[in-house]
Amino acid sequence: MLRKIFIPGAVALAVWPIAALAQQETGPRLESPGEISVWSTVLTQKQEYCRRQARARKLGYWKRRRFVRDCVKHEMGGR
Repeated sequence: MLRKIFIPGAVALAVWPIAALAQQETGPRLESPGEISVWSTVLTQKQEYCRRQARARKLGYWKRRRFVRDCVKHEMGGR
């Protein structure tokens, strides 16, 4: 009985990090320091814009974090 639960659980714990990393989106490949600086500035501005929206909606800590993450992803042209 214990084996029926333990083995699939252990396999799931071993496979989960690999699956999570495979689903992560990567940003554009930046080669020069100037490109990196511009991209960093754009990302910072979008994060601040989304933070202000979350603050205006008076969301709690976890909802605000989730909102900012989703908002930035949407602003960057994500899903």
